[in-house]
Amino acid sequence: MEPKKQLKQMNYEQFRAHVKKMSRLRKVPLIKIVAFQEKFMRIEELQFYDVEHNYMSVQACNTLWMNLENKSFRNMVSQPLQIYQQMPNLGRLSFENLIRELYDTAVPILMDYDPAEYYTLEQLVEILATDEEKLIEQLEMGRFKDAFINEEGKWLKPKPEVGSIESL
Repeated sequence: MEPKKQLKQMNYEQFRAHVKKMSRLRKVPLIKIVAFQEKFMRIEELQFYDVEHNYMSVQACNTLWMNLENKSFRNMVSQPLQIYQQMPNLGRLSFENLIRELYDTAVPILMDYDPAEYYTLEQLVEILATDEEKLIEQLEMGRFKDAFINEEGKWLKPKPEVGSIESL
C-alpha cells in the first residue's frame, strides 16, 4: 500500500493573511472562515491556561473575559474579527497573539489537496440525508475529523480511504 502523501498546510503567516482578508471581504464570524478542533469547541469557559501553547497575556485574556458575555470558546470564535480589532484595551500585540491562538486551535487549512478526495457540504447533506444547517453546526463543532474550510470558504471533509473501516 502506498504511503499517504503529506499535504501542504497554511503556515501561520498565510493563515493570518487569510483570516484578515476573509474577515474584511465577508464580514462573518471567525467560525465561518476557519474550522476549529473539537476539543477547543467544547471549552465552556475560557481561561488563560486553556490552550496548550497560550501566547496571550493575562491582560488580553482579561480583556476578552470582560468584553464577552458568554465565555465559551465557541462564542469567542462566533464573533467577527472586527469585534476584536475594536476591543478597548486589547492592544495590537495582544490582537496578533489572539490570531496566533486561533491558528493553534484551528483545523489546518490545506493548500494542495485533491478535491476528489473530499466531500463537499452539498454531498454530505445528500449522503447523510440531513438538514444543511444542522450539518454545518456539527462541522463547526468539530464533529467530523479533519473537516476544514478551504480558502474559498467551503466546507470539505476527507473521504474515507478505500479499505478503511471509517464511516462518515
